[in-house]
Parts: sequence; structure tokens; C-alpha cells
Amino acid sequence: MNDKDHAVYEALLRVNRFGADHATAFPPASNAAADFAAAAALEADIKVDDFEPGTPASDATVSKNTLIEEVWEDLKAISATARRIGKKEPGFDVDYRLGEDTQREIIATAEAFLLLLADPANAAKFFAYSMPATFVTDLQADIDTITGKKGEQTDDRTGDAGETALTRTQVKQARELIADLNVSVRNKFRTDPAILAEWSTASRIHRTGRSKPDDTPPVPPVV
Repeated sequence: MNDKDHAVYEALLRVNRFGADHATAFPPASNAAADFAAAAALEADIKVDDFEPGTPASDATVSKNTLIEEVWEDLKAISATARRIGKKEPGFDVDYRLGEDTQREIIATAEAFLLLLADPANAAKFFAYSMPATFVTDLQADIDTITGKKGEQTDDRTGDAGETALTRTQVKQARELIADLNVSVRNKFRTDPAILAEWSTASRIHRTGRSKPDDTPPVPPVV
């Protein structure tokens, strides 16, 4: 499973340790007690191997990811060149702005750039700034190859689709439990900075790599 899901799993483990350490603070009939019990049950149900980071990807996925990275670097070079052209031709760079660095956005951005660069006059402006003579055709070839990998990836995923769906469900459940507990714990210990700091460390979902920060907004402290 990917690093993002593993980060949720690690947060769940820390939250359960926190719950065990402070179990007496929450009455048995409280929502927090029920949530901590559910979190412990979820941990017991999880197949740990599915949450290990760096699970080997299929050959098709590895190949696609490599191409995506190469395309992203190409797009950054195109966008940077367009900004320079825009200094002399105001507004030129507007259509060459980058989207987010997700696979879906990278492919969409590349396809949009290719439509613009199909105009020889536009492409010539980039050649004037020493872009490779084949940069347009190379980008097109990479996109064609990436989209062609989709079928291969579908075949690779067929065998473990059920396990993947279960893991996603478990990740969602873990996130929801942590979010609910965040409110209860912060209310309970609002005047105890030390325990609140302990909780913040336990419940934080850490992310690694160059991808954008976790898109799940933190639950604000209850004041």
C-alpha cells in the first residue's frame, strides 16, 4: 500500500496508544470511549501487510510513474520558457501555467500544452529559447505511452481489487475516527497543554515525498 495509507495506519496506532493511556478520562458511555473502542477494533481487523509502505508496484505502474515524472519535468521547462516569452509578449504565458502535480492534472496539462504547441508559430517561440527540436513530439509520445499503460494497470489490479477496496474503506474509517476523537480529546483536555501536545503528536497524519500536503484539513481546536 502507498505511503499515504501507511501514514493513516501509523496515526491509528498512536491514537490507540493514547486511548489506552488515558482511558479513565472518558466515561464508558461517552462518544470518545466508543470511538477509541472502534479504533482498537479497526486496528485488530487491519491486514498489516496491506499497509506496509513501498509495496512493490506492477511493472506497468512503475513504467507509467517514471514517464509521469519525466513529463512533469518537461512541463515545468515549457512553463518556465513561456513565462520568459511572456516578458516580451504579455499574456503569452497565461495558457502555459502548470496545474497540480497529480497524475491526472499532469496528463491534462500536457494535453492542453500539446494543443497550443500544435501551432508551428507557438512552437517556434520555444525553439528560439533552445528547447529541443523534438520536445513537442517527445511530449506527445510520452502522453500516448502513458495513456496506453492504463489497460496494463487494469489487468495488474484485477487480482487484488477486493483487498484494495477493503483497505480504502479501513483508511476512511480510521480518518473519520481520528477526526471525531480530535474534537472529544481537545474538549476534554482543553486546559491541559501537555496532554493536548501529546494528542497532537499522536493524531497527526504525517506525509512524505514531494506530493502536496495531506488534503484533509485538520479539525480546528475547540475554543
